[in-house]
Amino acid sequence: MPLLIACPDAPADLTEAQALAGRLQAAGVLVAGPVPCHMLVREVVRVAPEAVLLLAPALGEPVQQTLTLLAGSAAKPVLLATAAAPPADLQPWLDLNLVAWLPAPPDPAAVAAALPLARARFARDQAQQQALAGALARLDERKWVDRAKGVLMRAQQLSEDDAFALLRTASMQANLRVGEVSRSLIEAAQAAEAINRAGQLRMLSQRHVKALALRAVARGRVEDTLAETAQRLQRHLDWLERLPLPPAVAALLAATRSAWADLQHTAGPGAAPGAPRAGLAWPALLAETDALAEQLLERADALTGALEATSGRRHLQVVNLSGRQRMLAQRLAKQALLAGLLPAPQAGMQAQAAARTVREFETALATLERAPLASDAIRAALAQARGQWQRLLDGLRRSDGPDASAARATLARESEALVTSFDELTSLYEHSMQVLLG
Repeated sequence: MPLLIACPDAPADLTEAQALAGRLQAAGVLVAGPVPCHMLVREVVRVAPEAVLLLAPALGEPVQQTLTLLAGSAAKPVLLATAAAPPADLQPWLDLNLVAWLPAPPDPAAVAAALPLARARFARDQAQQQALAGALARLDERKWVDRAKGVLMRAQQLSEDDAFALLRTASMQANLRVGEVSRSLIEAAQAAEAINRAGQLRMLSQRHVKALALRAVARGRVEDTLAETAQRLQRHLDWLERLPLPPAVAALLAATRSAWADLQHTAGPGAAPGAPRAGLAWPALLAETDALAEQLLERADALTGALEATSGRRHLQVVNLSGRQRMLAQRLAKQALLAGLLPAPQAGMQAQAAARTVREFETALATLERAPLASDAIRAALAQARGQWQRLLDGLRRSDGPDASAARATLARESEALVTSFDELTSLYEHSMQVLLG
């Protein structure tokens, strides 16, 4: 393989390089070029030389840019011929595969003598870099495997050996390295948790209004519910904020946080939770709060959908679907309560919306019941949720009759029970083997 000579683009430099090429050939060195620096990478790829001799009358940024481009595109050992003295810190040049610093103009015999050492030094450096890269890759893979084993041990109640055996089986079935399967599992677990947490923001938006509606009819420990709802909302927003989200998803999270800030200030500065502002009647406060909660719901739903889409994992849809049932349970209870508290036009709209919510919940519940992703625990939790749903519907049917007070109690109780059940179900889906391993 030849020695490729490169030099600056100036005609005088090219003439000098051509003369040097002749002297090197006379000394028995196989030479290619010379080529101007801006064509160096292309010629290295085309000629595949054993080394590059770069003629540089002066050192500067163009020389380093040329070597940086070469090192990143088609690394070769570089002999540098220059009149400049070597700098005190040679490490940046060594990182660019510089193996010899020759005075200019270089002596052909010195170049010929330097070539064998240059080849050997470059080969050694490349071998060391590859060995280091391999060691780092194995260390990184081990970290992913250890983390994946931990996830499986917690989610499936497995021993460490059984968790590793499961990863190894999955890697053989997928024809992937255990480390690759482990990394995919960790990323799936993180995506599922993000979808679960973002999905809870939807539910909490509706729970906030439901708690206010219950406060309006003086039922339950509403202040505690409002405070707990606010704490959960803030906790999930803060957790999501720490994720390395794509810019578009981060913008959706910021919009969701802004909607929550608007909802928090509904009662006005300094007002007690669940109390209307001075001069503002309960129906007006509830209508205003519900409008802001709908804005929060819309943005949280968009955020949850974006997290699912960017994960690239279709099997995470079940986590989103199950988590959304929590919101629908709270939404239905809220709509039934508002239908009895708001003026006639708004009350009628809430009643119509409640009918749509019932259909949405029924459709999703039937989908989950038919889904092939079902363990004994999932089937038991779905059966429990089905019973709670029937009791919630019973409360809904009685909410505008003579037994309205007891019906409101049923709505409050069973909507919370459904949230608990679908929290459990969503967690079961989130940690199921089908979701984790795809």
